[in-house]
Order: sequence, then structure tokens, then C-alpha cells
Amino acid sequence: MKSKGIGFWGATSMVVANMVGTGVFTSLGYQLYGTQDGFAILMIWLVGGIVALFGAFAYAEIANRLPQNGGEFYFLSEIYHPIVGFMAGFVSATVGFAAPVAGACLAFGAYLNGIFEGFDGKFIGAILMVLISVLHSKSVKVGMLFQKISTLGKIIIIGLFVGVGFIWSGDHVSVGLNLAMTEKSLGEIWKNGWFNSAFSVSLVWVSFAYSGWNASAYIAGSIENPEKNLTRSIVIGTLLVILAYLGLNSVFLLNAPKIELIGKKEVGLIAANYIFGMGWGKIMGGIISILLISTISSMIFTGPRVLNEMFKKLKVANKWAVLDSKNIPVPSIYAQLGLSLLLLYTLDFESLIYYVAFTLSFFTILTVFGIFVLRIKEGKPLGYKAFGYPITPLIFIVMTSSVAWFFITEKPFESLLGLGTGLVGAGLYFFRVKD
Repeated sequence: MKSKGIGFWGATSMVVANMVGTGVFTSLGYQLYGTQDGFAILMIWLVGGIVALFGAFAYAEIANRLPQNGGEFYFLSEIYHPIVGFMAGFVSATVGFAAPVAGACLAFGAYLNGIFEGFDGKFIGAILMVLISVLHSKSVKVGMLFQKISTLGKIIIIGLFVGVGFIWSGDHVSVGLNLAMTEKSLGEIWKNGWFNSAFSVSLVWVSFAYSGWNASAYIAGSIENPEKNLTRSIVIGTLLVILAYLGLNSVFLLNAPKIELIGKKEVGLIAANYIFGMGWGKIMGGIISILLISTISSMIFTGPRVLNEMFKKLKVANKWAVLDSKNIPVPSIYAQLGLSLLLLYTLDFESLIYYVAFTLSFFTILTVFGIFVLRIKEGKPLGYKAFGYPITPLIFIVMTSSVAWFFITEKPFESLLGLGTGLVGAGLYFFRVKD
């Protein structure tokens, strides 16, 4: 039997690379607007990670029941109705992948601009996007090798950064925040029987940083032995990222003054300057910017496989739903590239974040709720069963719904723009290829 080409480590690298990118190196600066207690901020990252893990359990069960490329496009078509799948698929192709690729390239540019003043970060981000798209359009084997190496490099560099940051944090005790729990910490976290409003707002940024835990579910049909490797990649990848995020944010908070971090995207560069000094700090900032490359690569690999599944179902785009002799969806790769370039040059970073976060939250909630629908329709799965069912998916739905509610009330324009994107997908359903 011909190998599908993506094993456990390849799938896990997709999860880690999708998650560890723009969010962790940009979110802290925005969280500090409302929450300025070190322990409370770490709890935000821990809570966000647990919520993501609970979602991962549900996705793992669903993906094992429905092991085919396409992610939410395929899942929601099967669970609810194809029109819902088209909505989710169009959102995944645009908001889920093209926009985050643009956002990661903007963050890449922000880090480089912190090293070389006057640097045209957008242009370099665009060049990087094109080069990686070409790479993934030529060979799955080479693309996956690049993905594994870049993700391994990311993990090693994060480990070194965290290790050195903790060792040298004693030199900055008067600069950074105290991470120990105090009476103030509890007030920053909990108020009147629910999370403090500032804590809840910070969860918004953390939910964005953790997005991507479901990455391997989008390529379920391309994973070897998905019953085993898909589940392990989602759960183990998410656990690895929780540890990395807690370590990184501890180092950022211990070594850099909060006044310099508030509202800044390039928090890693600022912390690196304090840990290593301005000269080496800039070099480390450059390395951090390179870490974003594996994130961009993973989304350029994954997104077009969702897009290709949609193209198959559309009369007007059916001719683009082709795989070359190496099983690569080349037209879909370049279609996503064009959309990412458009978003790179038309939206600013914060607008991209809000545009992405609400819409993805909405369809992720629908997907996780689908675990209940499948259990009612088909009974318990024969393979992997979501850990903690029904409690873990319910907690995920409640927590993620509160984040989505924040977006629609506080950022209605960006949220409605995201919903409008979904409605365009619903419209595409009427141009589908009839079965």
C-alpha cells in the first residue's frame, strides 16, 4: 500500500508549528493593558492551554470518525449540512489560513524592523511567503522535511531562550514582574463568582495564541495510521505548546519591565535585549523572527488542502481541484498565496487578529458541539474516545463562547466581517457540483 507520507512526527510538527507563532510572541503586550500581575498572567496562559486541550480531545474523536482532508469543511458537512460545511470551509481557507499567514508575515516584519530600522517588513514577508509556497508546490517530501527541521529548530531555540532566561533572570529582579501568587493575584483572576473582566479579555489574546491545535485534523486523510497518529499528534502537540508558552511568558515577565511590553508586538525582542544585552538581544530577536517561518510553512502546507476539497465541490472552481503527480494541490497553494498577499497589504495587525479570532471561535464551537451530535446519531466511537466526555467538550464550548461574545460586543465590525465571510461560503453552496 502506498504511504500517505505524513507520520506521527510530521503531524505533530504541524500542530506545534501552527500554534507556536505570531500569538505567543505578540499577545503578552496586549494582555498587560488589563492584567499586570505576573501570576495572574501565567494562569491566563494555563487556562487557555487547558481549554485548547479540551477542544483537542473532541477534535481527535471527530477526526478519527471522519478521517479525511478538509477539517471543518468536511466535518460540518457530514455532521450538520453541506451548507454549514461550505461556510466553515470558506472561513478556513480565508480566515483560518490566508489571514494568519499574512499576520505571521506582519509579525516577522515587526521583529526585523526592531533589528534594522526602516526595514520594509511587509516586502520581506511577501518574499518569504512566495518562496515557501513554491517549496510546498514542488515536493511533499521536501516540504515536510523543511517543516520538521524548522519546527525542531523552533523547539530547541525556545528551550534555550527559556533556559537562559531563567538562569539570568536574577539580574533583572528589579525590572520584571513577580510570578509568585499573592492576594492581589486572586483578585486579578476571580471576581463575583467568575473570571475578572480584564482576565477574560486577556483570554481573548491567549485563545488566538493557542489557535492551531487542530492543525493535523485538516490533513487527516494524508496521515499514516490516523487512528493512532492523528490523536497523538493533536494531544501531544498541544501539551508541548502549553509547556513552551508557560516557559516563554515567564521569561518575558521576569526579565523585561512591563512598561516597555505594554501594547508592543515584539515582546520577545524586548525581553531578549534585557537578557542578552542590546547586541546579542538583536541577534536573538532575529532568531525569533525566523521561528515564525515554520508557522508560515505549516499553514501554507495545510490551508490549500482545505481549499482543494472546496474546489472539488464547486462548479466554477472544479478545474482547479487537481493534484499533480506528487499528490500536491498546486493551484490551491497559489490561490491561497494570492489571498494572503492581498490581506498582507490591506489589513493592519490588530484588525487581522480580531477578524480571525471571532470567526474561528464560532466554527470551532460548532465543530466541538458536533461530538454530541455524532454520539447521538452513531453511538460511542469504536476507536479513540474524547477524554473526560461530556465535561471536557462542554467546558470548551462555554469558555470559547465567552471569548466569542467578547469579540462580537467589543469588536462588532471585525466580527461581522468574519461572519460575512462565512455567508459568502454559504452562497458558494448553491454553485456546488451536484452529487
